[in-house]
Amino acid sequence: MFSSYVVIILYVLAIVSLETCAMSCFKTSIDDWRFFLLGVFFYSLVGLLLVQTFKLTGMAFTNALWSGLSVMATTTVGVLYFKEKLHLHDYLAIAMIGGGVLILKFTD
Repeated sequence: MFSSYVVIILYVLAIVSLETCAMSCFKTSIDDWRFFLLGVFFYSLVGLLLVQTFKLTGMAFTNALWSGLSVMATTTVGVLYFKEKLHLHDYLAIAMIGGGVLILKFTD
């Protein structure tokens, strides 16, 4: 049906989404401890999806893709939802991370 590469990308996108939700819950848990438990739940789902991803590819590729996309997703949520401020060096670092993810994709 789908190539294994597409399935890996879908798993990693789901992992990034769940991790971003978990991070948002942990940030919100400062004011309400119940969000901490929700964050732990989201991270347990991350673990389950990681196991499935490792059945299809190695840890290095999965972790690099996950880390890069996660930085971009959590930064976006931080800026848009939590009103965090970014500086020039933050933008440069995120651009380099994005470039690294693209290099991984096109050199596979």
